[in-house]
Amino acid sequence: MKIIKKPGKSKNVIVGVAISKKYYQNWERYISKNWKIYCDRFDLGLIIFDDFLDNSENRKKANWHKLLVGKKINESKLSKDIKNICYLDVDILINTFGAPNIFDVHKNDKITVVHQYKNMPYDYMETGKRISMFRHLFYSKKYPLDSSIFMTPKQIAKFHNFKNAEIMQNYFCSGLFIFNHKIYSKFLEKIYKKYDKKFISLTGGDEPIMNYEFQKTEYLNWIDYKYQAIWAYEMANKFPFLYDYGKRNKKLQSECVTSSLMSNYFLHFCGSWHESSM
Repeated sequence: MKIIKKPGKSKNVIVGVAISKKYYQNWERYISKNWKIYCDRFDLGLIIFDDFLDNSENRKKANWHKLLVGKKINESKLSKDIKNICYLDVDILINTFGAPNIFDVHKNDKITVVHQYKNMPYDYMETGKRISMFRHLFYSKKYPLDSSIFMTPKQIAKFHNFKNAEIMQNYFCSGLFIFNHKIYSKFLEKIYKKYDKKFISLTGGDEPIMNYEFQKTEYLNWIDYKYQAIWAYEMANKFPFLYDYGKRNKKLQSECVTSSLMSNYFLHFCGSWHESSM
């Protein structure tokens, strides 16, 4: 656990998980300055976990370990100095000029997540069509024009054989969530322990499970898409020319990323396709 900035009077902290030297160095090179400015602006602590948070035989892949950050902080000397944790994936940029304090939209008795299906600035299914078409045309002819990208939350729940699939009416990207660590750390740890490391999910990780387990409760506080704009959605809807010209013009690519960031608060480069490497 690297304490980049100690918690301030707000007792709110940003926490990321960058397991392996490669991920930590990428965060440090491309993202860290951005986060530090934001944390200084709003008196937030900043902590990065750069090693596995679970070393048991049932240890899951790195992306699951976000569910254990509350547990680890509870076990540390910092516990008394921290109230709320905003977990961020380490491939998220923050608009340091215009982003408000994300903890101002958090409710202490809830887990805060960001709309990625309902209340979107783009039509979800139309965005999926655009992404599929552009990836098929410019990245790989093998990319399917009909895939899981078009599944509704309910269909995702049914695919994983979750009981009461109808409870999943919305969807969030698990790269950002806020919680009070004293109230919800054990709840998150139980989710981590409930599923075997061999569990197969659509995303290869925690996201469908977190959506299902969170939405089974009444704990959720949904906030605006601007707090976690998805670059793949932004690019497909605003900058489709980047699928072709962006590969050859880094300056244009950079200008489009900056434009998107300035019209949002947080910009997430999630996923494994070429858009994310931008």
